[in-house]
Amino acid sequence: MREPLSHPSWAEVESRMSAMQLLQIDPATLLVDVNVRSDAGLDKDFLASVRELGVLVPVVAVQSAEGIRVRYGHRRTLAAVETGQVRIPVYVTGDDDADDAQRIVGQWAENEHRSGLSTADKSAAIEQLSLLGLSAAAIAKRTRSKRAEVDHALTVASSELAKGAVARWEFLTLDQAAAVADFEANPEVVKGLVAAAKQGEGQFEHAAQRARDERARDQARQVVVEQLTAQGVRVIERPGYDERSVRGVGELVDEHGTRLTLQAHAACPGHAAYIEDRYRGDEPTPVYVCTDWRTQRHRDASRAHGAAQPTSEAEREARREVVANNRAWMSAETVRRAWLAAFLSRKTAPKGAAAYVAGELVTGAHELRRAMEYGRDDLLLSLFGVGDRQQLAQLASMASDARAQVISLGFVLAAHEAASGKHTWRHRDDAVRRYFAFLTAHGYELSEVEQLAAAPAKRPARRARSGSETEQAG
Repeated sequence: MREPLSHPSWAEVESRMSAMQLLQIDPATLLVDVNVRSDAGLDKDFLASVRELGVLVPVVAVQSAEGIRVRYGHRRTLAAVETGQVRIPVYVTGDDDADDAQRIVGQWAENEHRSGLSTADKSAAIEQLSLLGLSAAAIAKRTRSKRAEVDHALTVASSELAKGAVARWEFLTLDQAAAVADFEANPEVVKGLVAAAKQGEGQFEHAAQRARDERARDQARQVVVEQLTAQGVRVIERPGYDERSVRGVGELVDEHGTRLTLQAHAACPGHAAYIEDRYRGDEPTPVYVCTDWRTQRHRDASRAHGAAQPTSEAEREARREVVANNRAWMSAETVRRAWLAAFLSRKTAPKGAAAYVAGELVTGAHELRRAMEYGRDDLLLSLFGVGDRQQLAQLASMASDARAQVISLGFVLAAHEAASGKHTWRHRDDAVRRYFAFLTAHGYELSEVEQLAAAPAKRPARRARSGSETEQAG
């Protein structure tokens, strides 16, 4: 019976190392016939690295009767042969250990217990290369990294908060850490981003997009505030729904019953404005009001028709939910459409695509009929990166059968996507549920407001969390 395998002592390791010779050997002469790997996995980036830099870590081999047999480093050896390397470093021992069990365990350990560089390691390495004078493009080329990954790493390196985050939370990826750096001035948003990253990458994208959109709204609002201030208009906070001491200028008449205009009211001591962004595509719009209308002897123009009833707390909460979910939908739409564009760049349709397309054609959904009849192509064309439907038709005619199926799928998905909007989370139907079911089955992660749209049965709306409403990272 074979004795249990055990780890060698330091003395044994030193003894084995002293028996090894470091030689420069033609990789084509090495024997690589005994390995636990069934697939060496010689991807193009690995081959490019070996082609440019050679084999950096010596291969370990044993001297056998048949020749020098690779024990550890089969992948490096095969890559060296593939890229035409003439010599590679090899540690060779004369001890041809016939214990196959020990060989297999060793190869298992060599391959199974490897770990790639952490996000913190990658960021630090790229930062050092930058400090050595390499441009981002040069770093990407020499490390065989994507340019976006290098840019993210340099962004992280420029932020002490982001560097601390990747050191503390190993689950953060470079793009997520770069987003943390982007929002380092807003600790609440950073907490939300870290919490979303811990949940999963899909939720992080949604949280980050909501934060970006919220920041864009704040910046746009600030522009309007500065414009009003320059015009001498006092800017106030938006009044509550039941606030009766502040009335819109358009709701007032003067003491003679004449409707007030902005020009006529501009000199009033109560003239002011607040910023409204619930309408007109969420573009911030000034709403002009009078904050002292009773003292200034203005009158409520609607009094003759009966004063408006105070708004209930339930109605106010419902309005807040609509505003929050509408904003969350627009943020999710940005993430979803970017995902769709990447998804439709594939060469072959995913499993289940043919059945989905056939089902939608047979069902004859209104969204699909409208897309075919009226040719609303903007979204469809943008998803495939073409200028008009004629170009898309030409693309389809030249495509392989597999790629043509992707184009057909894209037409159906674009039809449903184009028909969606801020109304979808409140007025969902079977076509919407089928659409989101297909997306989630192929890797898209729904945001909270999209989950409302995909729900099988109507349920009370929830208020989607904004970028500043966060969970603890744990």
